[in-house]
Amino acid sequence: MLINFKITNITCEACIKLSKSALGSLPGVKKIEINNDGLTTLESETDISMAEIKETLEKVDKKISLI
Repeated sequence: MLINFKITNITCEACIKLSKSALGSLPGVKKIEINNDGLTTLESETDISMAEIKETLEKVDKKISLI
């Protein structure tokens, strides 16, 4: 399953690393790609809801929007 969204407040490489770490804690996540603009592709073996993604990223002060 591929999920695409944007992390709206990515400002540096540390933000990308922090976001990848947070998203990687979700069950079933296989691959995470985040570019410098915050465009994100998450590959998962299981269904992950946007609510779960949003809640996980809010724990590290990141916000998302659908693309």
